[in-house]
Amino acid sequence: MKISTHQLIALFVCFINIFVANAAPTYTNQLEKRGWNSFWNNVKDAISNGVNNIIHAGNDVAVKLGIDTAKYGAFFLNMKKDENGVYHADFDCWQQYFGYNNFYDYMFDLGTSMAYNNDGMFSYNGENYILWAWKGDYVNLGAGAELGIYMGGKDRSSHWKAAPSHAMPMTLTLTHRTKGTIVNQWNNRGNDSWWITAFNPNYKNVNANDLTATFTVKFTNAGMYSAFEKTRPNGWSFNSSTRTATLVL
Repeated sequence: MKISTHQLIALFVCFINIFVANAAPTYTNQLEKRGWNSFWNNVKDAISNGVNNIIHAGNDVAVKLGIDTAKYGAFFLNMKKDENGVYHADFDCWQQYFGYNNFYDYMFDLGTSMAYNNDGMFSYNGENYILWAWKGDYVNLGAGAELGIYMGGKDRSSHWKAAPSHAMPMTLTLTHRTKGTIVNQWNNRGNDSWWITAFNPNYKNVNANDLTATFTVKFTNAGMYSAFEKTRPNGWSFNSSTRTATLVL
């Protein structure tokens, strides 16, 4: 398999950023004093802008040629379109077999405008869980947001396995600062979710900072809800009477 120059550079920059992010505090401070952190951040930003422009320009050209890039992308990603033209991932999608880790977030950051929250980590019955959420520009799929429950990691930098066996009622609402509601209280048609998703191709080339994603997770397991509530993660609020946790991202 051939790897392009852009891919090699992206992988190299991701490796450097991961190394710096996980370096000991003293070493990180030394790098900061020498200006290396700023240097690599500038390199990453420059490459990110280049990759971003290439990806979006390619999609824009394809759309102008009459290609429904959202449709083809959704097919590959096991997603279906609802009556409002919004795409959602299937419960049994192939992505569940790959789990998630923050390396994917680094790659997303290189190619488009994204924001995420992975503060929702907690332990229950000897197992670690995390509720990981995202919002942003999903290129051909448009503006979107997603939240999933994962298990088995040691910390936020670990690799986490998808947890479909812990699916529960979830909702997702996505709004834009000036364009209004993009996704209105999607609840997976009343079915439980382990990964709730919504992508609206009618809103392309958005900035993640202009989006507000609101998620609710209604825990069916009282013990698991209590364990999560006790952690008081950043961005989350709790309603004990309904065992519902709400994240505004």
